[in-house]
Amino acid sequence: MRLAEGATVAESDAGRSPDTAGTTTMRRKQVRGSALLALGRALTILLTTATQIVIVRSLTMSDYGAFAYALAIAGSGQVLLSLGQGRLLSRFMAKYDEQRDYERMFGSLVLAVVTILVTSSVAIATLFMLSDELIGTAVEDPATVEVVLILVFLAPLEALDQVFVALFAVFSKPRAIFVRKYLFTPGLRLAVVIALAVTGSSVSFLALGYLAAGVIGLLVYVVVAVQVLRQRGLLQHLRIRRIVLPFRAVFSFSVPLITGELFLLSLTVGGVLILGFYHSAAEVASYRAVFNPSRLNNAVQQAFVPLFLPLAARLFARADIDGLRRSYWHTATVVAVCTFPLFALTGPLAPELTVALFGVRYSESALVLALLSVGYYVSVVLGFNAYTLQVCERLRFLVGVNVFAAVLNVTVALLLVQRHGALGIAIANLSALVAHNLLNQWALRGAIKTTFIDRRSLRCYLAILVAASGLWVFQVTVDPGLAVGVAAATLASIAVLLISRRALELGDTFPELLRVPVFGRLVR
Repeated sequence: MRLAEGATVAESDAGRSPDTAGTTTMRRKQVRGSALLALGRALTILLTTATQIVIVRSLTMSDYGAFAYALAIAGSGQVLLSLGQGRLLSRFMAKYDEQRDYERMFGSLVLAVVTILVTSSVAIATLFMLSDELIGTAVEDPATVEVVLILVFLAPLEALDQVFVALFAVFSKPRAIFVRKYLFTPGLRLAVVIALAVTGSSVSFLALGYLAAGVIGLLVYVVVAVQVLRQRGLLQHLRIRRIVLPFRAVFSFSVPLITGELFLLSLTVGGVLILGFYHSAAEVASYRAVFNPSRLNNAVQQAFVPLFLPLAARLFARADIDGLRRSYWHTATVVAVCTFPLFALTGPLAPELTVALFGVRYSESALVLALLSVGYYVSVVLGFNAYTLQVCERLRFLVGVNVFAAVLNVTVALLLVQRHGALGIAIANLSALVAHNLLNQWALRGAIKTTFIDRRSLRCYLAILVAASGLWVFQVTVDPGLAVGVAAATLASIAVLLISRRALELGDTFPELLRVPVFGRLVR
């Protein structure tokens, strides 16, 4: 096994002319696969919601609090333990596969797995040896400490889960991701929760069941991954002694990814900490209640990330900037149109939705929901600019923008929180999200030779702007109520879809839609 200190292989495809037909096929295949993952994400939300309802009804409030606390630690630990290797893997595996550099392709996979195993071993050993100091100082209940020590093993399992998602994305296996990530594991967890409710077991049983579901899911991933590599004839290129670990190349990309995660943490955690320091728990509740509904605006975008990253990496490795630019805007347009119905509900219809979900006592949170939704939808409309800049190796710029946006968010929050409470935190988040994406979009012009908004997508974006403005005016002047508001949002969403149909290439990407009566004529 050889170690690479940053040396790179010459791009074998750099001199050839871009294959327009091949690029178009790849782009449409990526959109089809991502649509499947978006459906899977929606199914997961339903299964997770059902699971949470059963858990809440089956456990006492203290037991549920212990479980939720431990699960949150495991979720945050996933990012810290992997050092960004899971998300980076698709970029490097796609690049090295495109270059037929199988030594580094397998090396990047080994490096990701080894990084997770090493950091996990150190972190878990430290947590067990210093459990009283690290956990006992934060929680007093011994049951909570026990649950944390069980569920902490979920962190490396979920980090490894992301590795396999990246591998399947590189080799265009969205069905494997769909079945394993969005159906199999959530289904196993639901089965564990049902067993909890039937047997009346303790929260420790629930934690062990979640851990067992994670282990089983990982084993399934390993089996499927071996099958995928064998089907593509890649196992014959696996030579353990010839594997190259691209340390410098990979970890140089980890820094902007980690700073990006820190920026997201400033949005998800920083605002809550600042708000909790200056205000009561009730004010924190008014913010947190609407925070998750606002983040539904990037649910579709996150479903498209796994397959977009390897596509962008392959096109960049081929020096097909024109293909990368077209893929970028096509994906951005699809995601923007698919997300518009969610934005219509959480933005213009925020007053009705907030009261319907949380009751009249949370009515003042409607403006918070609307502001947060605008911020997240702006990041959706502008596309995968941060990921594309990462693929194009604009790393220093990304680090600077991530740090600037995080500092901006915290600064504005500190300036506004005392006077405006939750509303001030929402304004801070909105400012940071918009600034972050506008700066990235400005840099993207040079990276992929694009205008700020591509002319092919301009009509779609104008339709979104007009539809959103119309819904807002309708809500403010008429105050229609939730039922009429949803009907208006549905009509506006259909109008946006029809106006954008050429930019979406629906008929070409989903030819089966052409056979649907009436609808087939509309998408031509």
